[in-house]
Amino acid sequence: MESQLTEDEVVLILINYLERLGWQIDDYCLGHSRGYDIVASKDEKSLYVEAKGAKANNDSPIKKRPYFNSGQIKDHLGKAIVKSIETKIKFPESIVAIAQPDNEYLKSVCSETAEYLSRIEIYCFWVNSEGKVSTNIKF
Repeated sequence: MESQLTEDEVVLILINYLERLGWQIDDYCLGHSRGYDIVASKDEKSLYVEAKGAKANNDSPIKKRPYFNSGQIKDHLGKAIVKSIETKIKFPESIVAIAQPDNEYLKSVCSETAEYLSRIEIYCFWVNSEGKVSTNIKF
């Protein structure tokens, strides 16, 4: 099933998943709030997540189509990569990840980039609308 989730939906589903794994959610952002989308901790480890969606929130003033096109996805991913690199520089011992909806279109646009990012210790979460999450992080 294709997950056309908003960024907020990705954040809330991922928070639930992380809590089930025993992570404490220290902070999170929804909407157009500034900051890290998710900050979590467990066993003296910190996790910083930058989340992206496949579509805008229904009440977004910029929503023009039912989901983001490949150009918008790459733009959003580029911003997430920059923020993730900045986070890794600021918190080098932390786990840093980008979370996105788990759908084939997003994966086709982003999979090679996601694979390369893991080489520099920036990982990915793929989140679906049923609450399932896959990741390339070795917890």
